[in-house]
Amino acid sequence: MKQITATLNSAGVSPIYLKGTGNLIDGIYTDIGERIIGDIDFLVPGTDFLTAAELFKNEGYQICRPNNEPIDQIKHYPRLWKENVTADIEIHRSPVTVNHSLHFGADLVQQFKKEVAEYPGCYVLSDEHKVILNFIHSQLTNAGHALGVVSLRDIYDLYCFSKRVDLSKIPQAFHYRKKSIAYFKISEKLLNLPCNFYPHETIGSRYYRLKQDLNFKSAFIYKVNRLVWAISEAISYGIQQIRESSSNGKLRWKIVKSIITPKWYGEKVTEYYQKYKNDQTF
Repeated sequence: MKQITATLNSAGVSPIYLKGTGNLIDGIYTDIGERIIGDIDFLVPGTDFLTAAELFKNEGYQICRPNNEPIDQIKHYPRLWKENVTADIEIHRSPVTVNHSLHFGADLVQQFKKEVAEYPGCYVLSDEHKVILNFIHSQLTNAGHALGVVSLRDIYDLYCFSKRVDLSKIPQAFHYRKKSIAYFKISEKLLNLPCNFYPHETIGSRYYRLKQDLNFKSAFIYKVNRLVWAISEAISYGIQQIRESSSNGKLRWKIVKSIITPKWYGEKVTEYYQKYKNDQTF
């Protein structure tokens, strides 16, 4: 991380470290062994986004998997790796996916970023924003709310944040109020910390608890729930592509060829069904 910061600072860029790395350097944990790191995520200003990617490519980093999405539709540059370097890196232009950035965007994060005295040249999220990113990443980006699934890693981070932030105040001015309350309440249940995160149950939190209980009790219900979600995501994806194709002739022809091919429907549903099944994102 210090090497990454030095590279970016040399070009006048100060990164904001996100998720696990940001938590570690901000002293969220009592021991560094409490948090697994799969890659190093950091946010840079949009104007420095491609410049930052070129800096690391010049140092020998390579793209793991190409991403053919338009640059304005991706939250981070394709993951970069370098042989004999411990962790891959993800350069973010937005802390969250585009569809959630309206309510939690880069400008907002930049406004409330904070310094860490022991790590000059970089920043981390404010404590409140750590909570919000934790929720969005776990429950919206990784479909936890839709599927009735949470990870121990995410709710343990939430517990650590609760030592610094009054979680009960977060949902009040938050766009995803009902979903965030449900997440806080299921985390209380799984950690056996009743009413530590939010004072009372809601209809949404009770429904979430029921959905998660059913997932645990029945593999069949879990698979059906995932299949229904996969079908709905595939349909939403198709509608989005049709909208975008209205001004893009090549994309329009590609979509027409897809929708007249029965095999495409099965492939797209299978793709979404498998998504997050064995989530290894940290």
